[in-house]
Amino acid sequence: MRRWGGLPPNALKALDGKAPSAENPTHSRSPRAGGASAEGTGVRQSPRQLWLLPGQTANLGCRLPDHGSHVNWYKEKPDGSLHWIYQSSKFSSPKGKYSGRMENQYDFSLAISSAQREDSGVYYCSSHTFFPSFGNGTRLVVTNATQPQLSILVPVDAEEPGQPPAAIPLLCRLHDLPPGWDTVRWQPGGQETPLTAAAVDERGVLSAWSIAWLPAERWHGAATCTALQSRTNRSASVAVGQGAGEGN
Repeated sequence: MRRWGGLPPNALKALDGKAPSAENPTHSRSPRAGGASAEGTGVRQSPRQLWLLPGQTANLGCRLPDHGSHVNWYKEKPDGSLHWIYQSSKFSSPKGKYSGRMENQYDFSLAISSAQREDSGVYYCSSHTFFPSFGNGTRLVVTNATQPQLSILVPVDAEEPGQPPAAIPLLCRLHDLPPGWDTVRWQPGGQETPLTAAAVDERGVLSAWSIAWLPAERWHGAATCTALQSRTNRSASVAVGQGAGEGN
């Protein structure tokens, strides 16, 4: 049984968030994918999420609310800061695996050729002509996994003597997440919960989490987490206290 004694600082990063107002984004916390500009009239990005197999080319789009001459592209680092990677303009030339162009006065593109796992992460386009200056982000995931690796984390104090809490939070981690695995079913109880947080680690591996609150009187040291891929009805399970389940 894995004990939930703490997670990496950015482990429970929400899938949605707000764009920053920092003038120097390279030294600030990054905007969050699906952030404020996705709902307003600021810089827009597409697609929101993109899964690729290793070796494929990633194509990202950025649209400005008014005409512009260029946009800058940044990749989010595991610590939450941003790293500049490319500038798309009318006169752009390839830079390593990156290339891009100005499609018209409003639309710009970035291509990442022969994408590998280490290219996974969240990419942002930025134009300081507009506010918010950052787009809503594109999460790129490069993996050949067909189902996630599961583990359950149990709070440390759930196993320690003393006054028990009213409810026990159980955290199911889905490591190396492929597309479509978006729901978790818990036993006991049969409660289904969505994936509410995700992060890409320094190796480019995407993990996601789902949390369930189990009434303390029903917690006997055993639980099962079953991940569900809705479009195929596939599942994979892991258990604590009573043996692990098998994927279907």
